[in-house]
Formats: sequence, C-alpha cells, structure tokens
Amino acid sequence: MRAATTNTRVLHARHGLVMALLLLILSACSSLPADRSTEPSDTQEAHCRRWFFMLDQQIKQHGVGDAQDQRIAGFPQLRVSRLAASFRDQAAQDRAAFSDWLDLLQAQGAEAHAIEITNLPEAVVDVLPGNEPASDNREKAMARTQHCAQVLSDLDRAAPDRRAALLDRAVVPDAYSTAARVWGMYALTRLPFAAGVRRWQADTVAAFNVAGPSQGAPITRYVPVEPAKGYSAEAFASVPRNALGIPQLDEALRQQLLDRHAPVLALPVEGGFDRIGELKLAGDGTPDVDTTQPTVYRRIAFVRQGQKTLVQLVYLAWFPERPPAGSVDLLAGTLDGLVWRVTLDDHGRPLLYDSIHACGCYHLFFPTRSLRAKPAPEPGIEWLFTPAKPPELATGERMLLHLAPRTHYLTGLAATREPQGERYRSLPEGLLRSLPLPGGGHRSLYGPDGIIAGTQRGERYLFWPMGVRDAGAQRQWGHHATAFVGRRHFDDPDLIDQRFDVVEPSGVGVESH
Repeated sequence: MRAATTNTRVLHARHGLVMALLLLILSACSSLPADRSTEPSDTQEAHCRRWFFMLDQQIKQHGVGDAQDQRIAGFPQLRVSRLAASFRDQAAQDRAAFSDWLDLLQAQGAEAHAIEITNLPEAVVDVLPGNEPASDNREKAMARTQHCAQVLSDLDRAAPDRRAALLDRAVVPDAYSTAARVWGMYALTRLPFAAGVRRWQADTVAAFNVAGPSQGAPITRYVPVEPAKGYSAEAFASVPRNALGIPQLDEALRQQLLDRHAPVLALPVEGGFDRIGELKLAGDGTPDVDTTQPTVYRRIAFVRQGQKTLVQLVYLAWFPERPPAGSVDLLAGTLDGLVWRVTLDDHGRPLLYDSIHACGCYHLFFPTRSLRAKPAPEPGIEWLFTPAKPPELATGERMLLHLAPRTHYLTGLAATREPQGERYRSLPEGLLRSLPLPGGGHRSLYGPDGIIAGTQRGERYLFWPMGVRDAGAQRQWGHHATAFVGRRHFDDPDLIDQRFDVVEPSGVGVESH
C-alpha cells in the first residue's frame, strides 16, 4: 500500500513538473516576436523561407559557407559587414537611408549566396528542391535565390516590426575572444606582449631608416601591367552617392582608380618563396601559388570619416610561404600575403596608406600631411604605428614598396616613375572566394571560419591569451584583427576617425591625376 501511494506521488510530481515546463515554454513563446513561419504554408514568403532554410542547410553541411560578411538571424537573404553595420543609426532615422541600407545588405547576401551555390558539389545542386539533373541547375538555384531574396526584402521593408528587428540584429561580432583573454590573464600577459611589440616597432623603424633597398640577392621589381593613367578629379568629386553617402562608382572609374594607385613591389629574391603569383587549388583543395604568373589581387572598399564615406583601394600579393629562419620558427608557414591599402579623400587624393599581412599582423600606418595622429586612449596598446612618412606622388609616379626577403616585411617606401621589372597582372580579390578545382567544381580559398586551412603558425600556441583566434593564420577580408594588445580591425569603419584628426595644411592642392 505504501509502495502504491509512493508511486502515485511520484507520478503526480512528474505530471506537475511536465505541466510546469509546458507552461514555461508557452510563456516564453508568447513573449517572442511573431514567427513568420506561422504564415500559411502556401504563401510566397513561406516557400521562400523554406528555400533558404534547405539551401543554407546544404551549404553548412558541405562546408562551403562564405565568411566575408556576417549572416543575420531571421533574415536569411541578407549579410552585414562592419561598414554596413555602422549605418544602422542613419538607417533608423531616415526611410530612404533604410531602403538603401537594406539594398546593401541584400547585395552582400546575393553575392555570398552566389559564391556558395557555385562552390556546392554538382550532385548537391541537382537534388535541391525543384531540380533534376541538368546543366543549368546552378543558374536555376541562383535565380530562385535572387527571386526569394527580393520577396523577403520587400516584406522586411514594408513591416515596421521587421525593420526594427533588422536594425537590432545587423551587427558584426568582435574578432577577439574575451573568454580567451580572461583565461589567459590578459591584464598580466599583455605586458610581455607589449614589450615584444615595442621591439618589433624599433626594428621596423631601423629598417625604414636604412637608405635604399635591402642588400643581398639581386632586386626583383614587380610592376603593374596597367599604366598609371590619370583620372579626373572633377569626375571623382561628382560621383553620385546613395542616401547613406556611399559613392556609387561605375566600373570604368573603379578600374582607373585601381590602375592609378597599383604599387610596385621590390625585394631581393632568395628563393621561390619570395616570388608572388596566382592562387590555385590542388586536387585536395590545398592552396598553391603559381609563381610563373605574377599576380596581385585587388578590391574596392570604403571607410567613414566624419560625415563622409571614403574610397579605399586594396591590393593583395601572395607568396608561397614564409620559410623558417631556423630549426624552430613559430612565424613560418604556408602562404604569406601582403596587403597594401590606399584611402582616398573626397577629392580623389591619397589621404592614408596602410599595410598588413594577410594574418592581420604588422599593421603599419602612413598618413599624409592631411592627417594628424591622435594620442592613444590608454598606454601600452597597439594604437597607431607609423615607421616613416610616405612620399608625395607627382603625376605619373607610383608608390614603390621595398620588402625584405623571406619575411616579406615592408621596409621602405619610395616614389617611382616608369619602373622596369617583371609585369604582374591584376585580378579581382573576390575570385579567391571561388577557385576552380583541377577535377571540376569550385572551392573557396577560405574556410567557413574565414581562415585558410593549412596556414596555421606555431605562434598560435603562445599568442592565444591576446584573444586572437589562430594567430598567424592567413585569413579572409573582414576577419583581420590587427592588434594583439588592444582591439583593432583592418575593416573598422571608424579607423580614421578613431586615430586621426583631418587637417588641411597650406600649400597642399589637388593632385594632378
């Protein structure tokens, strides 16, 4: 009898627990925003949400997600960059600005999905809903994705609750791990790291102070194929801008700007590791640099300065490796990318030059006379390192970058006119997000985490307390943390505003382009 009573009490207790959990779940659900999945299943919106859900499942399952821009929860057709996220306040205050902002997020989403569909295996594309084996299935999938993106964006644009949710969620996470910094006792371990940074800075200043290029092997110059053709300052200043203030460059002007400011690279070539080339993938997907075809990849980017949005020209050169300097070299490894960036003012003149390696390391700033550095907000952080002043370029001159052999460190800047050397061709940097495989198909150079597999460095075992994941590994645009002590990203939209005051020194006119 006691056993029966006990069992009854247990059953009642379990029943009470289940009911309490159900009530808790129902209560939680009632507090959430309305779920669009409750719409009738035969609506266009429901069909499109199912399409994106199934497509994104396949993208994730096959590891072809593109990490350049961030996905936004609840808005599968959109992606957000740090620049786009910086316009949220403006988009919230003005209907036209919101519309152009949504168009930007949709364009970034469309670009990413097109790349991901291209990189999916053919057998997967053939079994996507509505497909059967056919040669045009990728085109059909891309067309359906584009159609559904427009359907969902039109709904998001029209619904106040959706607009509010989008404005709240369109953010890009910090590239630093706060948890790693806590576990690594960052407050203490940052001190020896800061000392190491100061030593590197002193060595870099010394290298820039050496007259002429590095000594040793004969100097090889890599020179752009494209001539340094001028462009009209008036045409640049009159470029239309959208409601966010972002310049709407046409393709012809884009290429003129990139051609005009393409740098010359000069370094002593001590081995194949000092030659630049075209990125290709081996049959197993591992990257390889074909140095028989000197190549520099390039892209257009933007940064905000005050109420203006400025144009940036970004150039990326790949070396096959950074070879080891000895039996133990924590910095050595496969692939080594050098990034050179030119930020133009609103008249089309160079305002700021800066450079990193493709790991995000070695961030150097070269401000022109129109910028004055701001002091660091706290001592000891990597704030603004300028090893030398850049030369002022006259009409027809290019920037020449002196590089060290093996490490590919930037060691000097000079102006050059009609340089002679090996000609390199220019390719869009976006091609690296979908490279052909020898046996057919495509794959991104970058993993879904934005890191190039196989380029890890030994330094990651020592540098993790600084909160930078896989320190030293080569990575994709949008994933470059450029400071170990402090926080800084290469694509920070306020990079100039945070670190410089803009001045207009007397005697500086508009450069003749």
